[in-house]
Amino acid sequence: MRLPRTGGPLAQSTGTTRAGSALRSNPVTARVAALPTFASFGERDFRWFYLAMLGQMAGMNIQLVMRGYVVFEITGSFAALGGIALASALPMLFLGVLGGVLADRAPKKVVLQVGQFVSVLTALGVGILILTDTIVLWHLFAAGALQGITMALMMPSRQAMIPEVVGRDLLMNAVALNSAGMNLMRVLAPAAAGFLTAAAGGGVIGAGPVYMVMAGTYFFAMVTLAMLPRQEAASSGSARGGLGDLRDGFVYVRHDPTILIVLAVTLLSAFLAMPYIQLLPGFVKDVLDGGPVELGLLTAVSGGGALFGALVIASLPERRRGLLLLLSVVGLGASLILLAGSTAFWFAVIAIVFVGIGTAGRQAFSQILLHSYVENEFRGRVMALMMLQPGMMALGAFVIGVVAERAGIDIAMGALAIGLVGIAAFIMVASPRLRRLE
Repeated sequence: MRLPRTGGPLAQSTGTTRAGSALRSNPVTARVAALPTFASFGERDFRWFYLAMLGQMAGMNIQLVMRGYVVFEITGSFAALGGIALASALPMLFLGVLGGVLADRAPKKVVLQVGQFVSVLTALGVGILILTDTIVLWHLFAAGALQGITMALMMPSRQAMIPEVVGRDLLMNAVALNSAGMNLMRVLAPAAAGFLTAAAGGGVIGAGPVYMVMAGTYFFAMVTLAMLPRQEAASSGSARGGLGDLRDGFVYVRHDPTILIVLAVTLLSAFLAMPYIQLLPGFVKDVLDGGPVELGLLTAVSGGGALFGALVIASLPERRRGLLLLLSVVGLGASLILLAGSTAFWFAVIAIVFVGIGTAGRQAFSQILLHSYVENEFRGRVMALMMLQPGMMALGAFVIGVVAERAGIDIAMGALAIGLVGIAAFIMVASPRLRRLE
């Protein structure tokens, strides 16, 4: 096994640019790609990849809101909200690294399409159970676990594909635009889901049509991805098999302090900050006295803040990205403290805008730094370690949910946010390596 270089730029670029004739033949695309913020759209493969990502993220964001909404409507329990988050994320904790091996050894496009097909079937199944009024709690737990397995095995392939559909010079721009698209779906999908649920009568039964729409978005992603050429595996995957690959991936991260510290900050902030997403349905109902419309709007506003942040990042020069990651985490924690203290809907809306901006910075800068410093043959496995984030989020949601049953959701959320600010500030002082990363 080859030990990593530390502190170098993108170790090995894989993408081949196709801007040439395709870009020149489409004047609309040419004008858009001429803007520095949207430069990656000059690549044909990135455009198709981007459309598929929008469909996938629309389905995932609808699911994230509606699953918690249905669970809280059935149980009224914050512990149940934390439990359903844990059920969907445990597979990501245990299978995410295997997904990274798959990303390095199998055609990524095929892996993604199989995962999207399973997502279509899962959403259809839950939707039918809701519409026939036969849904019970264990159905949601089972669907969440199946979706967690699917995400664990497919998402490292999606992350690892980005350098393959753009050239090295466009990597930061492509990652930021990818983040912007994800956050655009965080704006549109939850708001649409909330209004559609209310229009369908609210309650559990109102979520049925939304699950059908969710299945349609996954199907769109699967079909759109077919427009991409087949992506070859980055490594030959010869004799030693998956266990050897797993071991090499862990050894690689352990011996590269740059990758290790970025992963540590990312996973820690996922545990302390991001559980608010899974617990927002209960927070809206119990603290803000809202329903599905308020839940959808609040989630959408968070996505709007994240979209704004991602577009700003797409326009930034490639400097001081380690420091910007830490500042994003501190800002995220401070904004969550304000959100936890909200008692009026309008104040929660203001606070969650800044939560979204901090989330965008945390998400984009961690991915950019990892893509920039990881060696290509380990890219899938390192991206798989990033896929431990949903598992860390779920563990945090479970802890907050249990504490919230006794102390209240506002106190539980605020305590973890204060801890996040303190830890991030300490790392900022104690880790000059991370601060100085370009």
